[in-house]
Amino acid sequence: MFDLNFIAEPGIQTESSEASWSFLQRSTEPETKSAPKSSVEESKKSGANWKYYNIAASIIIIILINFKKELSLLIDNLNSVKVKNLHKVINFGIGDFGSQTLLSFKNSIHPERLNHLLVDFIDSEKNSSDSTESTSNDSTESTSNDLTESTSNDLTESTSNDSNYYLIDEDYNSNINTWSEFENTFSEFDKFEDKIRRVGINNNIDEQTAIITGSIGETLVSGLTLPLIKKIKHINPKSSRIVLASLPSDNDTDQVQFNAYCGISRLVKNQKTSGDMLIVLQGNALNKMIGIDRSGKKLGYEILVPRILSLLTSNGHAINNLGKMAKSLKVLAFSPVYVYGRSYEIYDNLKNILDDAAFFPLSPFQYESIILSIVVIRVPESVLNIVSAKRLENDYNAWNRKRFPSLKESLIQIVPVKENSDRLDVLLLLGGAKLENIVETVKPGYDRFKEYIRELDLWNEFQISEDDLKKLENTITTYDRNLNKLLKSN
Repeated sequence: MFDLNFIAEPGIQTESSEASWSFLQRSTEPETKSAPKSSVEESKKSGANWKYYNIAASIIIIILINFKKELSLLIDNLNSVKVKNLHKVINFGIGDFGSQTLLSFKNSIHPERLNHLLVDFIDSEKNSSDSTESTSNDSTESTSNDLTESTSNDLTESTSNDSNYYLIDEDYNSNINTWSEFENTFSEFDKFEDKIRRVGINNNIDEQTAIITGSIGETLVSGLTLPLIKKIKHINPKSSRIVLASLPSDNDTDQVQFNAYCGISRLVKNQKTSGDMLIVLQGNALNKMIGIDRSGKKLGYEILVPRILSLLTSNGHAINNLGKMAKSLKVLAFSPVYVYGRSYEIYDNLKNILDDAAFFPLSPFQYESIILSIVVIRVPESVLNIVSAKRLENDYNAWNRKRFPSLKESLIQIVPVKENSDRLDVLLLLGGAKLENIVETVKPGYDRFKEYIRELDLWNEFQISEDDLKKLENTITTYDRNLNKLLKSN
């Protein structure tokens, strides 16, 4: 690299080109002390030589300065474009289920750099019976030992300074039982916002999408998800915010079901502040979720849910459009349907695969209430060589027309993969599902825990009022009522 300081006197280190140029000017000035004539004449000749050298050096310096500036601007611009592309989709995994899902996605499906933030308790025991959240089947059961062990290690090994982790004091996990207690006692929102910015949420990035994954029955998830969404919206109002929330099963504790019911209600209270899409996975359906991989091995939800996440994030531009489309149609709650490794040769067409898939929804839906249908299909190139993308699109549209009488919009995304097989993975997102049906598995537990609070007068202890709960119940009812109005207008 050309060093501009070559013109300075020994011992003078100038970083500014302007300072260096000033030194050259000073060097050409005659000294004030008297000198022999011959010296003066020689000095004039020397000064004349320095004059031309001065001009030449200034030109070189100016050129170099401009070059460096332009190069710097070019690099900054390229880096900016790179960062913007990298940060189109940012994943947030909250709590046990969210962290495990995201780590599985990162380690086994998406090994290259993944923009993500894991939020969990410090030194949390993933399988401890003493932990309230560990009672949730969708967070602990049927999880592979390797996944659980790797998640636990990743979350406990000096990660406090890691940009991909935000660890919360274990006291919150052991001493707080409901979402309301957590939200009212959590004192790190400013620090948390800084972490959100550092992971890549940025107002300068258009079409940015944040995906938040977690089991909504966990105290941490039900208490932190809505504040997280609000923080993301505050930082980047142009962003799309999607929640992938799992519900506990009906075998989980009343407390967990209480948090889940309240958490869902809070997420649909106001679409302006609560996000663009709420994709709900029922715990009972998750426990029954089975897939067969290419080798014939059975797969449970702990493997399949990360694959759902993979399909969602396959195209940053497309997923951002999903959020915008859902928001424009005023549809927030989505029932997902997912099938893994369906043989195109056996099923003969996409319509048959969709018919089969619809028998195994991950949360209930009614055909007559669906307003928006979205499908993402992972298709081997060997299939696309035989069946065109246009054929798949036509089959999907024909299936939609037959099944959903109130449908207003539909969208298909085909994800080609280099694979020599005939097996398709299909993710169907159905917008327009009624919330009362989605939360029906946790409503009994919610009612029992509410009665427990009332009987023992624990309102202050849990930092919630009966009026607060009444409003949350009305939110569910109001959402379904507005959905019915929307259907009638169609």
